[in-house]
Amino acid sequence: MNNIGQRIKELRKKNDLTQEALADFLGITYKAVSKWECGMTVPDISLIMPLTRILHVTADELLGGKTEEADARRAELDERCDNYWKYDQKEMYQMADQAVREYPGDYKYLTWLAGMEYFMAYEDQYKEDPAKPYSLEMIERSIRHSNMVIDGCTDSRLREKAIWNAMICCQYSEQYDEALKYAEMFPERKPITRDKAMEVCLRGEQLTTHQQMIAHSALNDFCMSMLELYRFRVQKGSHVMVALDTEEAVIKTVFPDGNYLSFHWHLSCIYEARAQLEIHEGDYNKATEYLRIMLDHGKQYSDLIESENRRFSCGIFDRIIVNPTNCGHSVQGLKLSSDDKPFFDKVKDELLTEKIYAPLRDREDFKALFE
Repeated sequence: MNNIGQRIKELRKKNDLTQEALADFLGITYKAVSKWECGMTVPDISLIMPLTRILHVTADELLGGKTEEADARRAELDERCDNYWKYDQKEMYQMADQAVREYPGDYKYLTWLAGMEYFMAYEDQYKEDPAKPYSLEMIERSIRHSNMVIDGCTDSRLREKAIWNAMICCQYSEQYDEALKYAEMFPERKPITRDKAMEVCLRGEQLTTHQQMIAHSALNDFCMSMLELYRFRVQKGSHVMVALDTEEAVIKTVFPDGNYLSFHWHLSCIYEARAQLEIHEGDYNKATEYLRIMLDHGKQYSDLIESENRRFSCGIFDRIIVNPTNCGHSVQGLKLSSDDKPFFDKVKDELLTEKIYAPLRDREDFKALFE
């Protein structure tokens, strides 16, 4: 291992890393890296594998030999990272944190961890007041990891994810000026998109199907935008009620036959929000009725996930086959992400455990929702 310091230096420069950046990824001081490269010391054995992953070589190559190694662990982590929404949120946070420890310097995993740190803070903020310091700590971690991606990653897709994540973290923690700085980092929208190019090239039925897909995506984006106006609100402000009423009216106008498919999820979100507003107003009768409607839409969405019939019957979208797991993230108690438990069962569990529904649990009409 006499030449390991020189190899570290060469590989560090090849990967466009400073001594400070390499040290930051390893959780050590830059002076330790300098001593390696000068031949004064050698890395601790516990740092060999992290070094190989940062420098994109095998252990044998770092130490002077040559071999090929298959990394089943990497494949496992990639699968979790790419499909994080399928799994339990806390489990995914722990796995993302472990992935960054095992593969320091991997910007994909850093982006994943930053996102999961934000989700953890976001959830805990609305549970108990003592969670506030924890939430703020997670937000700061998320911003720090996002900045590591922004500063060092050349993949535009990952950088944009990191910029977005840092921006919403700053917004969440009321660092509004900082949030605006991140917003200004986003590139201008390109005048010609892939969808527009496809629209020019396609003809006949293919063109109609493509246009339906664009319209479907736009409708889903509209619903997600309305959601931002009412989620986590506790008072019936005019903009809140208009957003709820408008989103519901648009969905029901577009699908006059009531075959809402994936938009059952959006309707569930609407009625969950209505129920929570009524709970804050003290109208428990109306809140329970809204929860009944929410559960009905939740059940139909849950059935859709298991169904093979995923085609809209309305004329606007009659050529589209729906992917029901692609409609959005979580809204208050109603989560798209799930573990092995069916979506509908998870929704019912949250009604029985979330603090906001506690005033309803002794009511007979609330208990009847679960019969």
